Amino acid sequence: MKRNIFFVLCAMALLLVVARPTSRVWAEDDGGDGDQCGSTVTGGDDDQGDDSGTTNTSLANEDQGDDDQGDDNGCGMVVGETDDENGDEIDDVNDDGTPDDDVDVEVDDTTPDGSTQTLVFQTNGNFQLTGLAKGKLRITVTRVHGGATTTRTKRTSVREHRTRHVHMKLRQPR
Repeated sequence: MKRNIFFVLCAMALLLVVARPTSRVWAEDDGGDGDQCGSTVTGGDDDQGDDSGTTNTSLANEDQGDDDQGDDNGCGMVVGETDDENGDEIDDVNDDGTPDDDVDVEVDDTTPDGSTQTLVFQTNGNFQLTGLAKGKLRITVTRVHGGATTTRTKRTSVREHRTRHVHMKLRQPR
């Protein structure tokens, strides 16, 4: 009798172990060693057409919404469009036909652990930020053109596997 009870208890324990939902195992593996978002944030021109003048800078470390893409590594991405103070898209070119990168972009990236990284680069107006971890961004765009300085600062949040679209209309500084 004792032997039968022992076998029944062993069989029940085995069923409990085998029937355990595998989704719990995946839920426990959040932010493992393979998560490299935020370790290398890059920014540069996002012009449609010839990117021979693209400037990419890397750190070792009005919104139009977001979508379910992110960058190629599954990290967060921001696509920015900059308009001048008249609402026209900035698309300046030099005399030789190359883009005039007269827009300075400064990005302060604050991650959930409270650390902040700063990325600064120049662009022709449109830009793309990749490799972003979940957190908050402060994006400041400044343009000096024809002797006038215009600027705009926006704050936005970033999530992994998402692309955020940000529209920046420059204004005269106050």
